[in-house]
Amino acid sequence: MGNRVYQIDVLKVMAIFFVISVHFLLNTGFYDIDIQSFSASLGIILRLIFITSVPLFIIATGFLMGTKKLSDKYIAKIFRVIILYVLVSMIDWLTQTLVFQNDLSMEDALLGLLDFSTDSYSWYVEMYIGLYLLIPLLNAAWHYDLSKQYHIYIIMVSTILFFLPSLFNGLGKILPDWWTNAYPIGYYYVGLYFKTYLEEIKKISTKRLLIWSVSIFGMISFLSLIDNYDRIFAWTDANDYMGYQPFLVAILISLLILKKGQPKKTTKFHNLLILLSNMTLTIYLFSDLTDSLIYHYFNRLVPNVASRFAWAPVIVLLSFTLASLLAYILEKMMSLIYQRRRA
Repeated sequence: MGNRVYQIDVLKVMAIFFVISVHFLLNTGFYDIDIQSFSASLGIILRLIFITSVPLFIIATGFLMGTKKLSDKYIAKIFRVIILYVLVSMIDWLTQTLVFQNDLSMEDALLGLLDFSTDSYSWYVEMYIGLYLLIPLLNAAWHYDLSKQYHIYIIMVSTILFFLPSLFNGLGKILPDWWTNAYPIGYYYVGLYFKTYLEEIKKISTKRLLIWSVSIFGMISFLSLIDNYDRIFAWTDANDYMGYQPFLVAILISLLILKKGQPKKTTKFHNLLILLSNMTLTIYLFSDLTDSLIYHYFNRLVPNVASRFAWAPVIVLLSFTLASLLAYILEKMMSLIYQRRRA
């Protein structure tokens, strides 16, 4: 397995599965109903887990990219992301035009590539391109001083600027919140911290970590249920990506996964995990198409919102599987074209 970190593959695959899971809530009307039933209440708790999808992706990015420096080769690699984005977006547009007879013209679809609207999930690419360009600068700041005290300072500043305002500003502005939309930088540095101090993390007591995880998650779940019960779910800064809730839950999930031991040998399951881990961005982008197709028919077949929750495992797994197959086909085609060009 070389130097590949098994736990990061697990984290990335969890993140892409969480993306499709949280989009189930978005696409089935969860955010339009009063939270009264057991299934709706369960939806609130599960959302606390699934909303960590993007944070987990960025944490994994910080873990994997923490030693990258500015170079021509580094800059060139972003073009693969852009090519994938353009190809998937146009496949998405063409398929939805043929199936749903959408009014979006090719000209509008091409223009939509510029504002990241042709694929409605592609805002992540817009964010990632900027983060990718910043990474050499973020890494330079991190490695400027190798002391743990300095690294803790970076984490503390990131936490104060990006995440704490959502905790303290609920009843009025107590902390400045101008920087909260730059939250990807905070998650990136969390991932880089985990990479730098991985050996120390492995020494954390598993029992103690589990107790803290259950306690913190239980408290956040309780607060979320109290805040939202018998009303339509309130999407606030606290439960959005820059919120303290996803921030804490994402850290706990990451720590629990990083505590897992490295397998002694590669298994078929790990090979599948690596395959999916390498395709997460493509799967993510294709999930806009698979979600559009699936929910178009599913919501008609099951018109009652409350009744849709029972189908969540089937629908999420179906969208994940279809998006993974489409991603595999496209990645394979791109790989073959690249190999022929090099031959």
